Amino acid sequence: MRVCYIDYGATITTVEVPDRDGRLANIVLRLPDLPAYLTTRHRHASIIGRYAGRIGKAEFALNGQTYHLPANEKGVALHGDPQGFDKRVWSRQDFDKNDSLGSHFNLLSPDGDQGLPGEVRVTVTYRLYKARNAFNIEYRAVSDKVTVINLTNHGYFNLAGAGSRGLSTHLFQIHADRYTETDNKRIPTGRILSVDDSVLDLRKPTVITRHLEQVDALLGQPPGYDHSLLFANWDQSLRAVARISETVSGRQMDIYTTEPSVQFNSGNGFDGSEASAYQRHDGFALETEHLPDSPNHANFPSTVLNPGQVFKSVTSLRFSVTPLPKSKQVLSDQEP
Repeated sequence: MRVCYIDYGATITTVEVPDRDGRLANIVLRLPDLPAYLTTRHRHASIIGRYAGRIGKAEFALNGQTYHLPANEKGVALHGDPQGFDKRVWSRQDFDKNDSLGSHFNLLSPDGDQGLPGEVRVTVTYRLYKARNAFNIEYRAVSDKVTVINLTNHGYFNLAGAGSRGLSTHLFQIHADRYTETDNKRIPTGRILSVDDSVLDLRKPTVITRHLEQVDALLGQPPGYDHSLLFANWDQSLRAVARISETVSGRQMDIYTTEPSVQFNSGNGFDGSEASAYQRHDGFALETEHLPDSPNHANFPSTVLNPGQVFKSVTSLRFSVTPLPKSKQVLSDQEP
């Protein structure tokens, strides 16, 4: 397994993992050069902050004070735009330990950055394990004032290999039993609903392309997943929350996280217009994080960070291969 990244946005540019025949392929959707990363609107595998996800009306109240954030064309704050953590050059310290190697990325976010209070010091660690195909993303942050924080990595994947078309050979299993209801701007209404009997019920391995061919109010028009899914019985421990497998290569990715939810996106925004020429649904993102618009909903898990507290979060990507189906094993073993 091999992982590459750059200091701009603490962006992951390569994740190479083997298929069931031992052949390596890059599975993270990437761009061809630095200028492409400087202009992309898709935030390819960059760190998102200070607040990942949408904040309605680009404002929230904290301890009796209202904070106004930069708003996009829809009047909402999204991913810290226009100058989020994905558009910063991070400082980097590499390490090589007995069991792992990688880098610590550090960033100082000044008081008032993105309209948010507090001087925040952030460290993101990328850790590749030597004895197994596992890659950790570890977050740490402290603030000198009460603030809110929500960090994630915005990576898009295709387990058949970056550049492969579509997701029809992928199986998705996400251990989420609820989702956040949203309005027409994808801002949470505050209601948390069951996924039962809906296209958002991915608790069993599912070929999502079948859903993407249907007309369903939850998927919009044209259909696409872009939903915040909540894990059952969240307790802040590191535990398995999703498994994605690709049937042709046999590659399988298990996701472990300490976060309460994942923003599942089926690559709806790709239209071939960027240098990579990725098309709609050529990749998927599973952004482990807290819920969008949490500062405006007291019933959501809190994203408040107080002075003296340490924000910590871990997401682990663990790779393996699935065995060849028995029917194909029989065919491959036959004499030509």
